[in-house]
Amino acid sequence: MRKIETIKSREVLDLLERQDYTCPLTGRKLTPETASLDHVVPLCRDGHHAIENIWIVDCQANAAKGTLSAEEFIHLCQEVTEHQAVKEPLSSVVKRAVPSPEVIS
Repeated sequence: MRKIETIKSREVLDLLERQDYTCPLTGRKLTPETASLDHVVPLCRDGHHAIENIWIVDCQANAAKGTLSAEEFIHLCQEVTEHQAVKEPLSSVVKRAVPSPEVIS
């Protein structure tokens, strides 16, 4: 069984300072309400729970990223952005994809 390392609050604060209180994924400024610890190499991919494998990201980005690596997440975001740039408006796509109440009943 792998040993779980303790990450100290001073280490997190030092990391936040090195990151200039900015999310490395989104560029958003981090606040106590929006900052979220994330494993650079996800634990489910044999990443370690150690400060060397931690960065602090925006909580919304972290929730969207899930267990993807940063590279996979950025690639997915690029695909979405490129797809949306050449398609009809998203509201039209949603209207077609979601059945109207009459169709459901």
